[in-house]
Amino acid sequence: MKSEVLQKLARYCAYQERCVWEIQVKMESLAVLPEDQTPYQEWLEDNNYLNQERFAKLFVRSKFNQKSWGRNKIKFELKRLQVKDSLIQKALEELLDLPYEATLESMLKDKFQQVKDPNEWSKKQKCYQYAMRKGFEADLISMYMQQLK
Repeated sequence: MKSEVLQKLARYCAYQERCVWEIQVKMESLAVLPEDQTPYQEWLEDNNYLNQERFAKLFVRSKFNQKSWGRNKIKFELKRLQVKDSLIQKALEELLDLPYEATLESMLKDKFQQVKDPNEWSKKQKCYQYAMRKGFEADLISMYMQQLK
C-alpha cells in the first residue's frame, strides 16, 4: 500500500461520511487497480474512517432533515450508492424517531398555499405529485391530501 494514497483516502473519509462505492470511485481516480483496493478499504474500516452502517444512518437523517425526502427517495438513493439492503432497512428505522408524518403534512399545506391554480382538484394533484417526487408513500400522501382545503 502506498502511504500517500492511504493519506488521501483517510482525509477524504475524515471530511465527511462516505460509502464503499464512493471510496472505490476515489481509488479509481487515484489510479489504484481494482485488485489492489481491498487492503485500502480494510484499513479504512479497521481505523474507523469507513463505516457503512454509520454512513447509511447519517444519510437518512440528513436527507430527511435538510431536504425533506421521504422513505422511497432515500431508499432509492442508498441503493444507487450500492448500500446493502439490510443496512438500508436498519438505517430507515432512524425515521421512526423523526417527525416524518408531521413534515409531510406541513409540506403539503405549504405547497397547497403556494400553488396558484383556481381549480382545487388540479391544485391538489400538483401537491400530490410534489410529495411523490420527494419520495413519500402514496397512501400517506392521500391521507393528508384529504385534509387540504
